[in-house]
Amino acid sequence: MQTNLNDHGAPTDLVVVAQGTPDEMESLALVLEAVGIPFHSDQNADQLLVPFAHAPDALFHLGEYRRENARWPSRPPPASSPLSAQAQPTVPVLLLLALFFDLTGPWTPGNAWFLRGSLDSTAVIGHGEWWRLFTALTLHADLAHLAGNCLIGGTVIHLLGRMIGFGQCWLMLVLTGALGNLANICMRQQPHLAVGFSTSVFAAIGMLTGLQLARSSSRSAKELLLPLGAGAGLLAFLGSEGVRTDLGAHLFGFACGLACGWSGKRCGLIAHLQAPGWQVPLFLLALAAPIAAWMRALA
Repeated sequence: MQTNLNDHGAPTDLVVVAQGTPDEMESLALVLEAVGIPFHSDQNADQLLVPFAHAPDALFHLGEYRRENARWPSRPPPASSPLSAQAQPTVPVLLLLALFFDLTGPWTPGNAWFLRGSLDSTAVIGHGEWWRLFTALTLHADLAHLAGNCLIGGTVIHLLGRMIGFGQCWLMLVLTGALGNLANICMRQQPHLAVGFSTSVFAAIGMLTGLQLARSSSRSAKELLLPLGAGAGLLAFLGSEGVRTDLGAHLFGFACGLACGWSGKRCGLIAHLQAPGWQVPLFLLALAAPIAAWMRALA
């Protein structure tokens, strides 16, 4: 409510309680209006004035308003890392897997490629043939097995590569895939044979989940459960069907990817290796690991 003016158009017995931009004065005027304190708005000087007797109350209410709104609007959560504009080698690498399948053929008794390169728990644990952890990722039981991994994995891996850089993405896929293979055979009581890139595919899903968990700042139950639920849902939907499905490989691949994504993001390693200059060297290292493993397997 505006106060009275004298005969010359000037406010009577008023003191200045606020001064600032027109928008600020408009907001503060609404505060005085709400608490019933008479005021005069001097638009020329961008000031609010109140009668001397009401000045203490006006200053109190205006001060409370400023304190309550000092942190509004609230600071937005940290933005997700922008997606990389670098070209992604997802399709060329999946084509390499397809060409390698054309060379090896399907998994049949006596196939030398599978005898030398499959994930054989007895050979790895009993005879120290570590290279099988890597070579098994490049072998597929049949064409349907290969197509499933390429179709499911292509989309997820492409997204992960754009998020953290293609070189870092592929190196982590190779390492977490091998680690998932190791966990898969170590946790079993009986001899186990397996092949396929799906361990790395589900490691990619786990990494995406871990990255989202690491971005959570308030650690509320909702922020923790949503990405975990999404990742577990994908694992159940994509990785648990089929008679020949190796659920252990999918589960341990997902777990290794989850741990890698969360810890790498929290310690800053992923952010450090995300720089464009790292991508080609890391990608070449990712390609070198299975090549070196096959050289050892065929030696």
